[in-house]
Amino acid sequence: MSDPFSYFHFATSQRPLGASAKSSLNRVGMTVTFVTYLLVVIFGSTSWLSTNSIWMELPLLTQQLPEGWSLPSYLAAVVQLACIGPLFYSIVHKCSNYTIPTAPTIQILLVFCTAITAALAFLWPVTVDVLGTPHSLALLVIMFCMALVNATSNVLFMPYMSMYHPSYLTAYFVGMGLSSLVPSLVSLVQGTGRYDCVQQNTTGVLVPEYYPSRFDVTTFNLVMFGWMSLATVSFALLHWTPLGGPKELKKNKSAEGLPPDEASPLQQLTNLQPKEKKTHTYARYFTLLFLVAFNCAQMNGIVPSIQSFAMLPYSQMTYHLALTLSNIASPIAGFMPMLYTPKTVFSMSMFTGVATFFTGLIVTLAASSPDPIGREYWWGGAFAILCSVVASSMHSYLRTVFAHVVMDGAEDKESRLFWCGVFIQVGSFIGSCIMFPLVNVYGLFISAPACR
Repeated sequence: MSDPFSYFHFATSQRPLGASAKSSLNRVGMTVTFVTYLLVVIFGSTSWLSTNSIWMELPLLTQQLPEGWSLPSYLAAVVQLACIGPLFYSIVHKCSNYTIPTAPTIQILLVFCTAITAALAFLWPVTVDVLGTPHSLALLVIMFCMALVNATSNVLFMPYMSMYHPSYLTAYFVGMGLSSLVPSLVSLVQGTGRYDCVQQNTTGVLVPEYYPSRFDVTTFNLVMFGWMSLATVSFALLHWTPLGGPKELKKNKSAEGLPPDEASPLQQLTNLQPKEKKTHTYARYFTLLFLVAFNCAQMNGIVPSIQSFAMLPYSQMTYHLALTLSNIASPIAGFMPMLYTPKTVFSMSMFTGVATFFTGLIVTLAASSPDPIGREYWWGGAFAILCSVVASSMHSYLRTVFAHVVMDGAEDKESRLFWCGVFIQVGSFIGSCIMFPLVNVYGLFISAPACR
């Protein structure tokens, strides 16, 4: 069946593939269509879009909800509780003989997430008294449902991409970058967090006076509902229509009747052919999975927890520029593996070291808040923005590289991407668990006053 749209050929610097992988690519075709690529990007944007959209509204939510600035702590705890989703899926998928239908499950989750995004638009201000104290119960319950879908995407959505040409995996990670960029851009248009420092007549103290936003939280969430609807339709077109292009319909090991534990990382290496043993050794495979977790611990756990402490002491504009430029750089960096992909564990470790260095600079700036280096000079803010953008770019680039390298040459690409997704979630969880007590319990990071 020919695609009604023109074919666009993407030049990729793929490493030599094994005979099995080459034959698989020959079956599905070596061309990549623009329409399918676009559908994958939009589908990938659903990965963490819903959760990110709530975080972008915190400047308005904290002003109107009873928890105030303790709300982020509640939301962070709810997101971690949602890790029960990927845990449950992983147990069923790998430790039982029951085969979960991937595409229908993804479609149902997307419809569910779209519906609760619409519900959030109208239910977010609802509060309930709990032990005599008002709490935003509706928001917390909806956040849990959204995070349940988003967290599960790491072990469900990404392995689904194994049936497509490897270039589409890059498109998926570009979409993951859009999951933070789209809410960020809408928030900038909304004008959240804009204020002037005004001197009080009675005390002479400078206090922030916030400008009203261009539209409210309800309208913002309706925009996110529109994007989620678009993404849900995009996945339906991607999987259920010819626009999705050819797919490699290959059963995983569990579906073929093998014992469930034979799909584990250790057993995969035992079952590799002699030629593949030379490339995918125990040390290489588990080192790659460790690097995946280590990179995502920084990307999704450490940096988001302290970025405001590192940027806000310079100015509100510095924080917004760092956030927006980082979100723009993330999907762009997702394209970079098409130009260059490290081939050895050593080179990937070096790149990870560079990313860790810039993450360390951000941690240092946050730890020195409210008086970080260069606070009174223009170059201080520029340096902080540079650190944020480079760290975000490196993390996004490495996440895409690791997924490609883990999958390359493997007979069971779906299982490889599944374990890559598991370690992405594990790393993110560990990073968040480390930072939560440091920020919210021990108070090691001090917020800078809005006006001084």
